[in-house]
Amino acid sequence: MKIIALFGFILSGCATFTAYNSIVESYHGIPEAELIRTWGIPSKIHGSGDSRFLMYSKSDTAMFGLIEERITCETTFEIQDKSVISSTFEGGQCWGKSKYNLNNRQFSPPD
Repeated sequence: MKIIALFGFILSGCATFTAYNSIVESYHGIPEAELIRTWGIPSKIHGSGDSRFLMYSKSDTAMFGLIEERITCETTFEIQDKSVISSTFEGGQCWGKSKYNLNNRQFSPPD
């Protein structure tokens, strides 16, 4: 029974990251100004060559039984010619919002 529960947890985690990936990728090709309008001011901005990288970070503390663990998500968008050209994310706190609308980009970014 524990194996089935663990397998279900793993699969739900994969689906969650897939949903978050779809959200992040929906910003590819949009103007930088629209990204900032919906996500807010980035946590960090770095430049390299012709690219700018806008980073959004979220961290929180979660309790797993008696163990307190820090969970994070860092999402980075690469900007060239004032448009988003790519994105990456990493961390255990990256997941999509259930009411996200890909067409209108109505999204509350990670807190």
